[in-house]
Amino acid sequence: MKRRTFALLICLFAWITPQEASAQRATGYDNPYYTTGAEVSPATLVPSVRKWYLPQRLYSLYDWRQEQYSNYARDHYERYTDVFLEGSPFYDVYGDYITQGWLVYDWTEDYPEDNGSIITKNPRFRSWFNNLLVSSSHSGQFYSALMVGDGIRTALTPLTFSKPRFDGIQWDLITDKYALTMLSSRVSNTGEISSSEVGGGVQANTFTTLMAARGRVQVGDFAALGATFVNAAHRNSNLPFGDNSLSGLLSGPMNSDFVRSIVVRISDDSPEDGEGGALLSRWRIFIDGVEHTGDIVPVVEGGIRRGGAIVASGTDVITLTYNIEDFSPSTEDAIDDFREIKRIEIGLVLANDYKVEVTSNKQTNNLGTPVFLPVLRAAGNVKDGSNQAFHRFSYGLPTGTRMLGFDLAIADLQGFDFRGEFVRNFQYRRFPNENVAKDQTLATNEAQALYATAQKRNYPYTFFAEVFSIDSDYSTRAFMPNAEGHVYYDNEQRHLYEFVDDNDDQDELPDWTRRTFGSRVNTRQGQQLLTRTTTTSRISTATSTPSPTTRSRFCALI
Repeated sequence: MKRRTFALLICLFAWITPQEASAQRATGYDNPYYTTGAEVSPATLVPSVRKWYLPQRLYSLYDWRQEQYSNYARDHYERYTDVFLEGSPFYDVYGDYITQGWLVYDWTEDYPEDNGSIITKNPRFRSWFNNLLVSSSHSGQFYSALMVGDGIRTALTPLTFSKPRFDGIQWDLITDKYALTMLSSRVSNTGEISSSEVGGGVQANTFTTLMAARGRVQVGDFAALGATFVNAAHRNSNLPFGDNSLSGLLSGPMNSDFVRSIVVRISDDSPEDGEGGALLSRWRIFIDGVEHTGDIVPVVEGGIRRGGAIVASGTDVITLTYNIEDFSPSTEDAIDDFREIKRIEIGLVLANDYKVEVTSNKQTNNLGTPVFLPVLRAAGNVKDGSNQAFHRFSYGLPTGTRMLGFDLAIADLQGFDFRGEFVRNFQYRRFPNENVAKDQTLATNEAQALYATAQKRNYPYTFFAEVFSIDSDYSTRAFMPNAEGHVYYDNEQRHLYEFVDDNDDQDELPDWTRRTFGSRVNTRQGQQLLTRTTTTSRISTATSTPSPTTRSRFCALI
């Protein structure tokens, strides 16, 4: 019997020896025990039983023992601390413990779900971190920095992305040879700081997301080769994640109703010279690939008729107004009504120095007035008609902008410094039809830009040379909807996101006014950052949802 009692005391002593704080913490108690039988709620146990089954807080936190004599002559007394001083416990979507602290920033996107994109910024994001948090680490030659803020000076390359106040997430990695930067932001609404601890996040169903990355590798002792990717596109959280596209989708008010009328405007691309001008010879219209020039006849206005053509010179313009409701199905059509149309194409025979713009009843400002956007421009100021050709383009509303570029830098080669960059620009449009939520017809405009510089310093002189070429329709901007999902195409201040800000004086604020800065910058609208970050993803299927649910989450805990 004595041997059994001794063994029992040994086991009990091993059980109550001091332990490090366990990851499983709940309301002031460290509970390292995992039951496999019936669940028991410790809070319902009487104190005389509870003390044998749960570590007591004074013992776990302060190493205080029942038999210990308290003397504070050498080690001074320390007051009790609040059990919530370290924040609250956080668990992932599976119920596994993550850490204990405060949720400062949380960006969650659930697909498919109504208002599935949520950004939450806790008041501590502003009061503790002044709207910017930087978490960094390094080991040997490997360095990493993760930032979340509303005023980050971010530059990738001159032709792709450069902003004095980027509002979003930036993750930088660098080694002796390689460097990598990744950016992400919900640019249509980056979130507002909650007014209280329990304040909800800013939700969105139709929104625009920016994703960008730049990598750079050192080649030899003198050269560095880089690649850059920047993409901004509309997204719809009501659709499954896989049905969204990097080219963007139309949803919400942008995809409500139908295209009932289209207006094409042709003008002189160099009106100041008073010569040449745009020359229009013929026009055609195609519905889902089938020509309907006979039944959808445009109303032609403006211009001066010369022979069999119409000329728009100087400030003159030619407009072609199509009533799409005049659609009459033929034997070649697979549809019976204009509400089933998935693609409309306009064909024009053009010559000289022309600019073609288009609008529709779906492409308006806040008053419902149509807003024209360019789709075609002549290459050069041609005046002799030598560039006459048939041009065919698809109508659609802008959904995304993409930049793909490569750059090379050579330093101190025979005393010369060389730098160059080449970028391809893709501008995406999709045809609106409320009956088509996904797989909307995509149209793409492409442009390119490049530059190369050479420099040599020979004190007290500096020699510099530059060559460049930028297409007239090269664009570093993307449209973004407001909180209701509307895009008013004439309002640059509130509905345009600029990849490259106009900031000639290189100060903190750009030289133009956009929604993503100005008064919002002055109030430091960004909030919530992190010292510990966790990214979780889950794909689950519920009986009430016919398609899988995808969740992506970025949260900042401290």
